[in-house]
Amino acid sequence: MLRLLHRVLFEKYPNLGTSVIYGSLNAIADICAQLFFSSGSFYNPYRTLRFLLFGMGIAPLAVMWNTYLERTYPLRPSVEDPLALPVQLEGITIDKMREVSSPRVHRRTSSSVSHSESHSPHAETEPMLPLNGHAPASAPSVPRVNKAVLLRRVAMDQIVMAPISFIVFLVCMGMMEFLTPSEIYLKVENALWPILLTNWKVWPFVQAVMFLYVPLVYRVPLSGVVNLVWTIFLSWETARSAMA
Repeated sequence: MLRLLHRVLFEKYPNLGTSVIYGSLNAIADICAQLFFSSGSFYNPYRTLRFLLFGMGIAPLAVMWNTYLERTYPLRPSVEDPLALPVQLEGITIDKMREVSSPRVHRRTSSSVSHSESHSPHAETEPMLPLNGHAPASAPSVPRVNKAVLLRRVAMDQIVMAPISFIVFLVCMGMMEFLTPSEIYLKVENALWPILLTNWKVWPFVQAVMFLYVPLVYRVPLSGVVNLVWTIFLSWETARSAMA
């Protein structure tokens, strides 16, 4: 039911559906971080609101980025099924009608069939072949994953996008906290490197599994579920750097 609901939301309102799911998971993660992993004595609803808004805003960008990776770094080469190609019926002669079949049922008259052929034991039992003249082939196998392309896709995601996304996260959080530019810079300087180091211990493996086994339509919401635990760490790290 939840999968069907998300599919409808993604097809009809992709940005809105993904934003609501991703933002809600961000908010849940911050609530857990404040209740179970914070040294503060009170719950701050405004901090949860900031995580909700940031998650809703970043989700469409995450969809665009995953779509870009999917198109730029295809894991499996595209293979056309030769059996799906059209056959030129004009190239089939009358003499070869006995060896190939047609989509339509042909009635063979007495003038086109000799007397000896009609009494041949093979005339009734001879198998009919498809239009391409070959025996039916089995279903084409799925192409194997190009591991080099997978590594390039993960590297592109972690080396290029990860630092950018964390800088955007810290700057947006600082702006929503009404910090000054110098305070935001100090926040980024204190928190960016520890976040990146922890990220590279976890997310390359998570992203590799996502790229291999999760369809694009479900990739961002499912990564949001994994991101729930990650956001707890981000929430804790953001609060720690603010007190530093």
